[in-house]
Amino acid sequence: MRLIYPILAIIIVLASMFTFLFFTHTIYSNLFIKTHSNEERIAQYSSGDLHLYLKLNTTKISPGEGVGTIVELFYNGTNPIYVNVSNGSVLLPSPYPCGSQVLVGLKVFKGYYTTSNISLAKPLSLYEPGTYFCPLIYAVTQYKLLPLSDQVQLIYNGRVQATLNAEISASLNGCWITNSISSLSGGKFTFFQPGVYTVEAVDYFNQTALGYFTVT
Repeated sequence: MRLIYPILAIIIVLASMFTFLFFTHTIYSNLFIKTHSNEERIAQYSSGDLHLYLKLNTTKISPGEGVGTIVELFYNGTNPIYVNVSNGSVLLPSPYPCGSQVLVGLKVFKGYYTTSNISLAKPLSLYEPGTYFCPLIYAVTQYKLLPLSDQVQLIYNGRVQATLNAEISASLNGCWITNSISSLSGGKFTFFQPGVYTVEAVDYFNQTALGYFTVT
């Protein structure tokens, strides 16, 4: 009888440990799956100290759902870089009608493309064609990339007009089919249809980073 109680105590302890480990493993597995399914998919292109990032919050959606996209230019050097501009501004492809002046751009294509053939593809229209009254666009004679950051200063004749993050972001769930007669007379919006899509991040320095998502 004296041996029964210690044995029972050991069995109870072992059972408790097994139960704890089972539930811990189950919870951890669920968290891992959730984290993995929502992790950012990052494409990167680097040339020296200039790093171009393209981040997608998912690689698979259904029609009507959106893909979160971020394009970022990070300068890892220790001394500023100055970029002289002759025509007053630098406008790269943007998901917004008024564009962006932060030296990065974004395009989306229907189909799977690589750097070897994407120049032959036609980008989708991400905003409704038409006439827009855009907010102030700074006249720029020089850009200054700040060290160890994604910040860029817009300078006009030696005077800093603004300091901005060299980044654009958008949540995209479809595109505009333009009018065949005039691209300025509006169009029809359609959700991304089933298939593979290519997202291209570009910057002023001719760097390109490609990402992909699938609509199922």
